[in-house]
Amino acid sequence: MLAALRREGEPYTLTAGQLSQRMLVTTGAVTKRVDRLIARGLVFRSVSAADARGRVVGLSPAGVALTDRLIEEHLANEAAILRGLTDSDRKTLERLLAAMNRTLASGGSGPGGRGQDE
Repeated sequence: MLAALRREGEPYTLTAGQLSQRMLVTTGAVTKRVDRLIARGLVFRSVSAADARGRVVGLSPAGVALTDRLIEEHLANEAAILRGLTDSDRKTLERLLAAMNRTLASGGSGPGGRGQDE
């Protein structure tokens, strides 16, 4: 949730419905997570600027700081994982991941389904 809000850019706000779509969870799950993050001071709820009847969830300054720190740690971890790969290995990995992404994006076969070569 923190990353989804951070990706939005300032003012780092989304509705519960938008968070639900981005996180692929129910709005009920969003509500529970928001409540826990509010208790930790990482997010807040406020009235929507676009519709006074609506509510949005936003990152607090502490939430922005935590998310930025976690992103830095994540990127450092990725770099460590890839450190042992040569440039050629990285290009091969990139090609293979792109092929997997195309398969997933096109609704490719899942478990028990037929693959492209069948």
